[in-house]
Amino acid sequence: MKRIFWGTFKFTAAWSFLLAVSFLVGVKVFSAEPTLLHLDFQDGRGGTVRVTKATLVLVAGGYVDKLPLEISPEGVDLPLDASWLKGHWPGGVSRLKNLDRAYIYLKAPGYASMVSNPIHWMGSETGGLGKNVVISFPHSKILSINRWQKDSLALDFRRPVERFVKLTSGKGNPTVGARVRTYIYWSKLENGELNGADFLGEGISDENGRVPLVDGDFTYAIQIKTEATDGNPAENVLIVKRLEDKEYPITLR
Repeated sequence: MKRIFWGTFKFTAAWSFLLAVSFLVGVKVFSAEPTLLHLDFQDGRGGTVRVTKATLVLVAGGYVDKLPLEISPEGVDLPLDASWLKGHWPGGVSRLKNLDRAYIYLKAPGYASMVSNPIHWMGSETGGLGKNVVISFPHSKILSINRWQKDSLALDFRRPVERFVKLTSGKGNPTVGARVRTYIYWSKLENGELNGADFLGEGISDENGRVPLVDGDFTYAIQIKTEATDGNPAENVLIVKRLEDKEYPITLR
């Protein structure tokens, strides 16, 4: 009987201690608040922008997975906890630890598309101790969200501009007739091929060596193929770059 009494006493004392600790930490032992990022979308003048596609792009080794995000009239809410990603990413349980980086990809009709800078997720090896997540987009402020914190970021979309690549030979002459395919870049395989890239468009360089590009705030992958001519071999070139100027010069052999 004495043994039963002491066992019951120890259990009761342990449970009481756990309840006291959970109260002191804001009951996070049982129901932790989510780490939440809220995104608002504007046009730079205070007007609301209607985003029609929001995607979370996940790069883990040789995998590039894309999760659609829910969009509401108020914007996008994205939990940043490891548990949320494991529950919503089909490969999350096995791949989260090896998650290299994540991106938020946003599209809005009439505006240039936008991709966040790389995100190192809580619970991944690149996330370090996992105490916070750093979020930023081109031309936005940098936001650091601590675990169990909720914060918001207002993003300004811009109207698209005309953007080109201009191809020239080593002698400075325009390269005419080259085939140019462009993508949003996420990753490359070990053999150098693009991995999971989003196709943007294709064009043939004109008499000035120019090819128009789809404008956006992201990293481009530009594939250039030329036919062999007298004295010049065929070329297959891949350039990965975030473009800032409206015309980007590329010199071929």
